[in-house]
This record gives sequence, structure tokens and C-alpha cells, in this order.
Amino acid sequence: MQVLFIVLAAIAGVIVLSAVALLIAALATVRSVFGRRKSFADKIDANGKTGESGVDRFGCDREWFDTVKADTESMTITAFDGIKLGSLLIKNAESSGRVAICCHGYGVSPYSMQVQAKLFYDRGFDVLLPYMRGHGASEGRVGMAWLDRFDLLRWTDAIVEAYGRSVEIAFAGTSMGGATVIAASGMKPPRQVKCVIDDCGFSSQREQCAQSIEKAKLPVKPMMFLLDLGMRLVHNYSLHDADITPLAANMTIPALFIHGDADKVVAPEYGQKLFDACGSADKTFKLFADAGHALSYVSDPDGYSLCVNGFIEKIFSLPPVSVGAPSSEQADTPVAE
Repeated sequence: MQVLFIVLAAIAGVIVLSAVALLIAALATVRSVFGRRKSFADKIDANGKTGESGVDRFGCDREWFDTVKADTESMTITAFDGIKLGSLLIKNAESSGRVAICCHGYGVSPYSMQVQAKLFYDRGFDVLLPYMRGHGASEGRVGMAWLDRFDLLRWTDAIVEAYGRSVEIAFAGTSMGGATVIAASGMKPPRQVKCVIDDCGFSSQREQCAQSIEKAKLPVKPMMFLLDLGMRLVHNYSLHDADITPLAANMTIPALFIHGDADKVVAPEYGQKLFDACGSADKTFKLFADAGHALSYVSDPDGYSLCVNGFIEKIFSLPPVSVGAPSSEQADTPVAE
């Protein structure tokens, strides 16, 4: 009997130790992916690393922010879970009563949205550049679009309160920010939100995490199990819950989806999946040839600018602008129904 007791105690000890080890591994895994990101990308240089100025490999020009520095102010709100969220608000001297809210991607900063910010700014928009949760001036852990969608709606309410009910708002986002703007657009945003632009956003956390794990040549099923367990413990939801696609189906506002056909970070089929699911009657999918992740502008600056400007002009009834030789009418992109 004593031997049996020792054996059972040993087995119980192994189980407890295994459970503790599993718990630690799960928490470490979720922290490595969804923990706070350093604000190293607040400054960029030609290599996409920390620096004072220059154009990075994504086509973002840090020096542009210096030209609008006098018209840039900080704006903060409180998120649904009590954390503080920060942003940059660029006021336009020729403001047209319109605001573009531009959401950045994973591990970078609002400065990574310079291309989109300038495109809107040049059309008379004020531009709000939030720090996504877990990044820079915003507290908390990374929301990976699923939590950020609530933050974006709070930013939208703050803009309506500050500018009045006549304000017109555009959503734009890249990568994680792209998934965020699509998710929020499917949650019945205020009527002031007139359109959304998604550049290489993913369709679900589960698919995106699985793709990233596979790309890193790690065992997918064990890592996904640990990550999902950690998510349940830390964020109180499962990776399987964080699906953007059903929210895309709820959308009604005009939508422009952009993706590079050589994207190895967020597969182009994920962007196509969001487009196919999108419930908006007015929707466009633009695929840029040979463009990697968030590199559609770099691959074809004029084509990208014409595409976005053409969409903005149509939604807000703006006069066309010329980028290079073609007019905006030549920039119409095919709608794949």
C-alpha cells in the first residue's frame, strides 16, 4: 500500500509540474506575441531602423512630419477596459470638415502611416494617428485588431464629439491596422464614417498566427495550443473567436481593399477572403503585382496614390488630382464581385 501511495504521489507530482510548465509556456508565448511593443519605430531611417529622418523601405518619409509639426497635437482617450490610449492629431489649415483615422500595424508606430496620412492631408483632411494599444503612447497589451476595434470606435466617438455631427470620417489601416478598420466597420460605426481602406489586413488571428508560426518553422499545433491557452488566460478570449471575416460581412460602407500579390506576412488570399465576405455594395479589391507586405506603395507609388485618391474622390465628391501623367479617372480599379 505504501508503494502504491508513493507511485500515485509521484504521478500526481509529475502532472502538477507538467501543468505548471504548460501554464508558464502558455503565458510566455502569449507575452512574446501580444506583450507590449517597444516604440523603436517612432523614428525611421532608410533601412527601416531607428534614425532621425529619411525614407524607410515602406516609403514612409519621416521628414514630412516635421513639416506639419506646428499643426500636430496629442490626443488621448480611455479605452473600454480603462487603459489610456494616445494619438497624434494633425490639423489641416485648409480643413474641409473631414478626418481620416489611420491605424498602424503590429510593432510599428503612427509614423508608419505617413503615406496614407499625407494622401488624406493633401485632400484637406485632418488626420488622426492612434498609437494602437500596447504600442508607444498607448497602454495595455497588443490587441491584434480584435481589441483595437473597440478602441477605434472610441476614437471615432471622440472625433465626432470634438468636430460635431457634421464631420465626415474615413478609416484607413495597414496590416493589423487594416484588420482593425474592417472589424470596426462591421460593428455599425457612427453615420459619420463614410468609407474604409484596408491595406493588407488579415482575416483572423488564428489564421495569421498559424501562418507566422509555420513561416518560423515551428511546430504549428503545439504552438497554437500554447498561444490559445495563453490568450484565454490573459485576454479572456480564444484565438478561434477573433475572426474578422463575419464582421466584414456586416459592413455597409464603401470599402477599398489593397494587397500585394507577393505578401509573405499576410497571405493575399486573406485579403481576398475579407473582400469576398464584405457586405458593402460598393467594394473594390486592388492587387499590386510583385508587392510584399505593406509594400504596395513602394512597388507602384503612382498607381497606389491614384487608387487611393480615386476612391477618396468618389466617396467625398472631390475634384481629381494628377499623380504622374494619368488622371484619377484612369485610376479606376476593377471591382471583383
